[in-house]
Amino acid sequence: MSEKPASFSKGEAARKTKKLENTTMNRSRKFDFLIIGGGPGGTPATMALGSAGKRVLLVNAGPGLGGTCLFEGYIPSKIFWETSRRLQDIRDAAAFGINIPEGTVTPDWSVVIARKKAILTGRSEGALQTVRKLPGVDVVMGRAMLLGPRRARVAPASGEEPFEVEFGQAVLATGSAPHLPPLPGIDLPQVLTSEGMLEIDHIPESLAVIGGGPIGMEMAHIFHGLGSRVHVLEMAPRILGPIDEELAIAMEEISRRKGIELSTSVNVTGLEESGDRITAAYTEEDGSTHSLSSERVLAVTGRRPVVDGLGLENTSVRHDHGGIVVDENLETGEPGIFAVGDAAGVPMFAHWATAQGLALARHLLGQPVSFPTPSVNTDVIFTIPEVGIAGLTKAEAEREGLEVEEAKYPYKIDGRAQISGHAEGMLKFVFEPPMGRIVGVHILSEGAGDLLGEAALIVRKGMTVREVASSIHPHPTWNESFGILARSIMASST
Repeated sequence: MSEKPASFSKGEAARKTKKLENTTMNRSRKFDFLIIGGGPGGTPATMALGSAGKRVLLVNAGPGLGGTCLFEGYIPSKIFWETSRRLQDIRDAAAFGINIPEGTVTPDWSVVIARKKAILTGRSEGALQTVRKLPGVDVVMGRAMLLGPRRARVAPASGEEPFEVEFGQAVLATGSAPHLPPLPGIDLPQVLTSEGMLEIDHIPESLAVIGGGPIGMEMAHIFHGLGSRVHVLEMAPRILGPIDEELAIAMEEISRRKGIELSTSVNVTGLEESGDRITAAYTEEDGSTHSLSSERVLAVTGRRPVVDGLGLENTSVRHDHGGIVVDENLETGEPGIFAVGDAAGVPMFAHWATAQGLALARHLLGQPVSFPTPSVNTDVIFTIPEVGIAGLTKAEAEREGLEVEEAKYPYKIDGRAQISGHAEGMLKFVFEPPMGRIVGVHILSEGAGDLLGEAALIVRKGMTVREVASSIHPHPTWNESFGILARSIMASST
């Protein structure tokens, strides 16, 4: 039996019509810029263009502004990481003369989840309020599809009628999504992506992690610190493939010493439900077969750019498995349409997307700009301790034709590291000999992420070993190691 259509009084109908007029019918259908995606690439670009007086329409498909970084990645995972790290500090308290009875400190997961929700909501609402204060900017929560090189169809998530817009130029900043391998059992409910792991309602007793890259190792350290038994399965010969090999090997040793199990050079062949648990079958390099039973499986085997449903087929924008194809100015094959961040492929970092979005905004405003290049990019892997990366590894520099050397400073001899109880890891410079430009800074230490500000400036400005050595670093601090290492390079070169 069909439902009877809802009826409205004359006044109600008028108010409904007025509401629609205020939200869509009176909205200008012509914009200088259309930004699709309100994450760390699209939102800064919108704000920069809107602040310059341009008419901008920002269309965002997610629950709020912030994108994967805010809701499914960097921020929520670091909220979990902070809890895990503080628990570790409490467990280590006896070494500092602080006696805490064993077993009296446990994580309250409901509080962690509530804290995560409060932080994410506050940040998203704050970003939305800031953007909406710009007089030339309209924000629509919903989806946009290109109908041609200068037209798009916008479908609001609120249920309002879709509408068409015209634009002068467009920026595609739609981000990325987890990519899962075609494994038998990969769709079982006990198998989670990184996004699903951030929504988990309890701390699992045991966790198998498929993928020993940055996300996999971050989650391994986080949940091990929270109390899970963790086993990482990695196809490559070592974990953390993109980073400096010596740091990756050191992180393997630290992880195993903590109690995280690592199996490298293995191939996961399938997943099978076993009651309330799940079993991962895998083979080793020698052909031997094994199985691993755990409460949950986390599959972190890469991400893919989000391009489906954008209407790229109605334009000359090209894309492949690596993302939307762009030139050195981030312009696609369709003149006037650009792409930034994960949508344009690797590297896939929130701060990279922001740097691209801001640089592109300056370019679109006709201002002089230097677009970011991977050779000056930075990254932090939030294991415990952290890994910090700025610029090139020695291998990457040599592939670019640079003649470089590397020097390292072990934190086991560092005063601040000894005081903190984290005297492990190292600082490494990659530089042009004998005391020339530093092209890479690599850190494995407590607080490595907070040291990357100086590292980023060193690499971006092409500072020399001598310039770093002549800077006065306070004592005793973690970043004092920069000056010590630079001076040791100078001493060995004389």
